[in-house]
Amino acid sequence: MWMSFYVAVLAVLLIQAHAQPGFISISCGSQDGYTDPSLEINYVSDVGFINTGVSGKISSEENSRYNTQRQLWTLRSFSEGKRNCYKINVTRASKYLIRTTFLYGNYDGRNKLPQFDLLIGPNHWSRVTIQNESSAQFNEIIHVPSMDYVQICLVDTDNGIPFITAIEFRTLNNDTYVTPFGSLESYNYLRCDLGSNQSYRYPDDVYDRFWYGPYYPCNFGENWKPLSASISDDSLNQTDYKQGATIMSTAVEPENDSAPLVIRWGPKNETDKFYVYMYFTEIHVLTTNETRLFNIMLNDESLVQNFSPRYHIADTLYPSAAISGKEIKFSLERTESSTLPPIISAIEIYRVIDSQNPETFQGDVDAITSIKSAYGVKRDWEGDPCSPAAYLWGGLNCTYLGNEFPRITALNLSSSGLSGKIDSSISNLTMLEKLDLSNNNLNGDVPDFLSQLQHLKIL
Repeated sequence: MWMSFYVAVLAVLLIQAHAQPGFISISCGSQDGYTDPSLEINYVSDVGFINTGVSGKISSEENSRYNTQRQLWTLRSFSEGKRNCYKINVTRASKYLIRTTFLYGNYDGRNKLPQFDLLIGPNHWSRVTIQNESSAQFNEIIHVPSMDYVQICLVDTDNGIPFITAIEFRTLNNDTYVTPFGSLESYNYLRCDLGSNQSYRYPDDVYDRFWYGPYYPCNFGENWKPLSASISDDSLNQTDYKQGATIMSTAVEPENDSAPLVIRWGPKNETDKFYVYMYFTEIHVLTTNETRLFNIMLNDESLVQNFSPRYHIADTLYPSAAISGKEIKFSLERTESSTLPPIISAIEIYRVIDSQNPETFQGDVDAITSIKSAYGVKRDWEGDPCSPAAYLWGGLNCTYLGNEFPRITALNLSSSGLSGKIDSSISNLTMLEKLDLSNNNLNGDVPDFLSQLQHLKIL
């Protein structure tokens, strides 16, 4: 028994030791770690990241469909509790691409496609609507954590049982995808490798971004002429966005050489704010009498004048501020002096998620977590204790003052089957006004530390 335990722990340590730098790859519902053969990415079990839910496996029929993608074979479902959360340790203030994966695969034999909410910390990320039992769905967000951990929460909306297949964190360069506020949600799978006839991720992209090929929605309803060339990673001069030679070796130009190259879409909500990143390189060596110059227009206003992609040098262009509107239209327009039409190699579109709910004050989180552990509290205490207010932990009251951290002001653990002494962690709830520990089996004297709680009025 001890030997098998030692071997299992050693296997996990070896997987973590050889993991890709900056990657956290969690296989939900899996009992052990492994290297996915199709991606050569090392995955770990989710056992150390969550204490709730039940492991499951997709049906044997779906398993055979995804026989080379082991990270899609298992999942964790949550039939109990309103909100169930993973807690993943990260580096505070670092920038991460976070991806959640969902493959129903008729794991429960019910053929019932669920719908549920996805939160990042206390803030709404997305409504997950499973469209097809055989297709994997993804949600991606670029996020800078304010704490040294991130909580990914699934919320039961009474439309079927929430589940999750995989969670992936990819560390990005902090100088990329800069926004003044909020997080960035990948919009409608619009991370497009233009001119390509297939999709890519790691190892072609060192950040493991998913790049989609020429099909809807990445053709934006336009007719383009695909271009391609052979570019090696060594010969491509890249920016911090690190698109990679595979992505930058293809491009599109207008089918009509004299026409503009247009990229447009109509947002579902015209007040939504977007950040758009466009990637350019000249993939062919131009002759002395050839020039490629074009202007980039945004909703008929000039964004960049006389732009000329450089040979095998990756340029990243993006508006400095978020954009919105009933329709968003980029138009790449050939100048009069240009002998060649405009080209573009790739584009990413993100929607801003405004993080309106601040996380509970860290000292209060640490204190209430210690209390939960000390007494083995069995209540539905998952995620942030105070935020959002709709999912406030049972037995707590909190104060909410604008953008300030919520604070715990009341703790009611009456009739909770507590035993032993009053836990000293309660003294760390420094804004506590009301404490109710009645109808339990606590013993010993009332501790002196309670008198140090300056705001305590009712005991």
